[in-house]
Amino acid sequence: MSDETEILTKNELFLAVTRPALWAGIPIEAAVLLLISSASVLIWSNSPVYAAVVVAFGYSISRLIVRHDVNAFRLLFLWGRTKAGNRNRAFWGGSSYSPLPLAGLRRKGFGRHD
Repeated sequence: MSDETEILTKNELFLAVTRPALWAGIPIEAAVLLLISSASVLIWSNSPVYAAVVVAFGYSISRLIVRHDVNAFRLLFLWGRTKAGNRNRAFWGGSSYSPLPLAGLRRKGFGRHD
């Protein structure tokens, strides 16, 4: 090997492969949430003005979240599916993926918990 320091080349292809699909500058996941929330507000209020306000507010918040990291929504949804859904997080001090419940089942007719 030579004594010269090797220079790492940056390949733009790998960055493009990991980039999520964007719609109007926000990821598709965020756009779907924005569409569902604005449609719900439109149905609830019968006013397109309120739905437009929800779209404008949600779009601006989404753009602020995505400003520094395009995968931020993917990470937020991953956190929601893994860590936030664990009901025994307070008991263990972290997320636990045990399929067993913390307390035993109480059924009538099985002798122990009549």
